[in-house]
Amino acid sequence: MTFYKAQFYSRYFDFNAYGKTEAESIEVLKKGLNNHAKQYGIEPDWWKEYECDIYSIEVGLNGCYRDNEPILEKP
Repeated sequence: MTFYKAQFYSRYFDFNAYGKTEAESIEVLKKGLNNHAKQYGIEPDWWKEYECDIYSIEVGLNGCYRDNEPILEKP
């Protein structure tokens, strides 16, 4: 089974969100960033200036990853 992990790194926090599709993972991440803003009492759109820094990767349920790439078994 495959899913997607969206990531965003800020000066103080690393944010990650997961979804069944790339779009879903990014949407979940954006909702989380808005909730983070509410918890910290900051502007809800604080992250929009850096929206281009949001990225996602396809992730399988099994396996080990290094720097967001699967470590493949040597033949």
